[in-house]
Amino acid sequence: MSAANREQARVELANPPVAETSVGFYFQRIEGWNAVHQGALWEKFRTKYPELQILPPVVDAPVQPTVSLDLASFLVRTCFVDKTNTQLVQIQDGLVLHNWRKTADTLKYQRYETIRSLLREDWHNFQAYLREGSFKSPTVTRCEMAYFNHLVRNEEWEDFSDLSKIFTVWRGVPQSPTGGKLQMASFGVSYRLEKGTVNIAVQPAVRSTDGKEIIQFALSSSVVPNNPNEHELFRCLDECHENAARAFIEFTTEQARERWK
Repeated sequence: MSAANREQARVELANPPVAETSVGFYFQRIEGWNAVHQGALWEKFRTKYPELQILPPVVDAPVQPTVSLDLASFLVRTCFVDKTNTQLVQIQDGLVLHNWRKTADTLKYQRYETIRSLLREDWHNFQAYLREGSFKSPTVTRCEMAYFNHLVRNEEWEDFSDLSKIFTVWRGVPQSPTGGKLQMASFGVSYRLEKGTVNIAVQPAVRSTDGKEIIQFALSSSVVPNNPNEHELFRCLDECHENAARAFIEFTTEQARERWK
């Protein structure tokens, strides 16, 4: 991508609706890795990320209909959290992600360049542990950047008929012949790119932190790297960011972006 196109894709909003971002790598499962190693890995991160959380695993492929008590096949997703509760490292046999999330005490949006730098540090720590344990270097299958936006009712929108004022792909639905009012709407869009995808999902939800009714607008971009070289991985991550930025511009209206400025 040329410098001019990168500049065009860049989105600078003073008050973006982003509640959480995620950047990282998905890879083939590592031979010999199990849940015990994952717990021991925390020592590499514990000084900076003192809290440990256990989360449900991310399953990229359909779960096989078999029952196994083999510890090596048991997926565990751990989350290392910093003192501010805003920076997180997610690790599972098959993925390493760094997340930033907004909290009541930390509202300022963390830019991509900062999260990218933190992910590089996480990746180095993870690889150092693998080398010390004589594990093979992971084979990365895709790089991914995701944004999770929260559009709060009575702030960004009043009712679901307002979706067309926010999203360019939404043109509404015909008025009910009985005079009924649209109560709920959701949609998803997926685009196949030359070496990856862009996915968008819009759906109503209730935010757990404050009970507010929101529309969750999730946007993710993934790219398949050409080789496992670190330079290539982070180049692909930059491409993910650029694709996501362009998609954000294409799928949101100028009226909505003006509000977020």
